[in-house]
Amino acid sequence: MNKKNIPVSEYKDVRGLLKRYVEALRTGNADSMSGIFHKDVVTHGIVDGELVGGTGNLAAEFIRAHGASPEITSHIDILDITPVTAVVRIITENDAIGSDCCEYLNLIKTGGRWSVFSKAFLQFDK
Repeated sequence: MNKKNIPVSEYKDVRGLLKRYVEALRTGNADSMSGIFHKDVVTHGIVDGELVGGTGNLAAEFIRAHGASPEITSHIDILDITPVTAVVRIITENDAIGSDCCEYLNLIKTGGRWSVFSKAFLQFDK
């Protein structure tokens, strides 16, 4: 039996949330990250060959430390989605410090809203 379980609207909601994330990076508005990342988000990644990360919204901290990324470009792939979880890959180029990154985001839907609850990323060598 071929049954469609996830309506297109869920994909649009996930993509819309992550477009807001990239736009916050572009404008340098850390306050607009509110609601994108779950309050208990965990982020880890490789920067200059070293593991960095921890709890909290490290993307907002990046904006506060480095400002806007007016030249950033991105590509968003929704790799999988269920009624309450999603896995997404975002490729970004030319952030505030001129870096390119690959991010894997795990999202969860609680209270009818999507949010990022974990992020693993790689900052490519310059």
